[in-house]
Parts: sequence; C-alpha cells; structure tokens
Amino acid sequence: MPHLRLILIHLWVGSIAGAVVIAGLSLGYVGLPTFLWAGIIGVLLGVPAALTNWVYLRPRRSQQQGWTWAPARWARRKALEHPGPQIQDPARP
Repeated sequence: MPHLRLILIHLWVGSIAGAVVIAGLSLGYVGLPTFLWAGIIGVLLGVPAALTNWVYLRPRRSQQQGWTWAPARWARRKALEHPGPQIQDPARP
C-alpha cells in the first residue's frame, strides 16, 4: 500500500480514536472498555474516511486502480471540480 494511504489511515484512525477517548473520559467512563471502544470506532470510521480522503487527493490514480464505490465517485467528482491552484514551473517563462 502506498505511503500516502498509510499516512492518511494512521492520522484518521488516531484522530477519531483520540476524540472518542477524550469524550469517554470527560463523561466519566474511566476504564479499559473506553479505550477498546475508541479503538474499534476509530478503525470503523477512520479507514473509510482516510480512503475517501485519498480518493479526493488522487482522483486519477484512484480511478486507474478501479475504485468505483459511491463515496469514491463523489470524492473524485468534487476533486475534479476544484483542482486547486496551478503551480508555475520557474524554468518556463
């Protein structure tokens, strides 16, 4: 699996799990189940979110690899509508 996808998956899973841990601890649930649920929720929500984020960042590459599920099509359409700033090559006038 390429590096960008791995980085995105770790960031999304860790962020969601961390938010769930903070919410659980602030509600007074101090114990092992809080951390287990945070890990489960982080993986279940973080992996699809990270992969959708990757499709948004690399729309053409994801299409070459055959990502055709509905969230991927939506993210690809949004990415191609807003391609971002065009970077000028300093060697070309």
